Amino acid sequence: MKRLKSSASLSKTLTGMRLLILGVFFLAITVLQIHSNAVLAQDNVPSNSIANPGDNSVIKLPDGDGKSFSLDYFLQLVDKNYPKLQGADVERRIASAKRLEKSGAFDPILSSVNEYLRVQDIFTPGKAKDAVHNESRVDLLTRSGIRVFTGMRLNPNDTKTPFVPTGKSGEYFAGLSVPVLRGLRINEKSAAEQQAKIGEPIALQNYGLTRLDVLLKAAVVYWDLVGAKARVEIARNLLLIAEARVDQIKGRVEKGDLPALDIAESEQEIQRRQAALVKSEREFQKNALSLSVFLWDENGSPRIIPGSKDLPSLQPEPRRMTEAEWMEGRNLSLQRRPELKKIALEKEQAKVELRLAENMILPAVDAYVTQGADTGPQGIGPIVRGGVAVSAPLRQRTARGQALAARLKLQKLSLEEKAERLRIQAEVDDTVSAINTSYERWAATQLEVKKAKQVEQGERLRFGAGDSTLFLVNQRERASAEAQMRLAEVHVEYLQSMAAFRAVTCRL
Repeated sequence: MKRLKSSASLSKTLTGMRLLILGVFFLAITVLQIHSNAVLAQDNVPSNSIANPGDNSVIKLPDGDGKSFSLDYFLQLVDKNYPKLQGADVERRIASAKRLEKSGAFDPILSSVNEYLRVQDIFTPGKAKDAVHNESRVDLLTRSGIRVFTGMRLNPNDTKTPFVPTGKSGEYFAGLSVPVLRGLRINEKSAAEQQAKIGEPIALQNYGLTRLDVLLKAAVVYWDLVGAKARVEIARNLLLIAEARVDQIKGRVEKGDLPALDIAESEQEIQRRQAALVKSEREFQKNALSLSVFLWDENGSPRIIPGSKDLPSLQPEPRRMTEAEWMEGRNLSLQRRPELKKIALEKEQAKVELRLAENMILPAVDAYVTQGADTGPQGIGPIVRGGVAVSAPLRQRTARGQALAARLKLQKLSLEEKAERLRIQAEVDDTVSAINTSYERWAATQLEVKKAKQVEQGERLRFGAGDSTLFLVNQRERASAEAQMRLAEVHVEYLQSMAAFRAVTCRL
């Protein structure tokens, strides 16, 4: 009776242990599944999103019939379709792929060995022994450095086997290994993943820097084209005046008011102005071709170059930039510039390197425990393994050198940040100076144009009254046109300086 009670009690104990082990086993499987789903959700890499670190509200599609090829519309086309910017965005997505690659270090790993062996009997030399070895295991390394594992073994042989035998139904186990010092919370794999994650916004800042550079170049080319259009109109108007005067000159020559030589002089003036118009049109074509480099459609094909009718006039009129706008531009540039954001992110990467190096100086002390059950006939029931593994190098020159290099890198980045801040402020100051200088030149040239027009009108009246010559009239008209040309050039410089100000303050 005592033996029966003892056997029943032992059977209940073994049954309870088996249920406990099976519960732990399935719990570990559940943890692995949850981890896998979390990693999959985390590692989705966007494939076609293009980041825009600038002010999106600045760039809008044109209103109305769409014939006005405005600067903002042109920059939006460049921002969306220009191949160089698309290539820069691909670089950003490559950084996301690298982050996904580094996250793969924490994917669950399934390993399995199933083999049959005919080997030397370890107890009876010269005698063959058949052995079967089956072992499967799932390992999961967490970002904290803790390793969780679960698995099973089936070696249903007698004790004369090269492997540790199990019961006929196999051994099932689950456990974990915890780094006590080195590798706890940060290790080489988690540090690599952290740096790869920081690499994504760094790539975004590189994209933003490329974007600002491309949009500024595009804006400069755009205003060159608009300015060329204005110069063509000035040259054409000047030619129309000369052509309209020929008939008047011929009529006055017939009446005897003017010498016949004035007809040849007026026709000569027409040819001179015709040549000037052709030169202006060539400049327009040259700038249009320069602008076409930036024009692409959504299919990756070059767009049609806009004609002069599609281009707006030189607007807005220049004005002096206030000190409040100047200071606001300084603050915005220091807040938004990709160079400073990139340095801040590189500092974060260096801090990860420093934390890893300081952790690697510590000795490696790993505590591990395994709980399982050996089941079936010849099984022993509950099994437990536990212990501590220690590894302590006598010198730590590698880790100390890495820590020193990380500290020096942080120091270098801090110095670069100071220099970059000063350079960015100088850029803002330079663009503001260019804007205000262009405004002063525009105001002076505008007054010059006004006076030249007055002189031109007066000379034309004197010529009509017979108190002047055709030569002087032509001179006054050319002087007036040249002043208008200079006014257009100064206006273009102002608008290009405004585009530069928008670029350095990240508002393009």
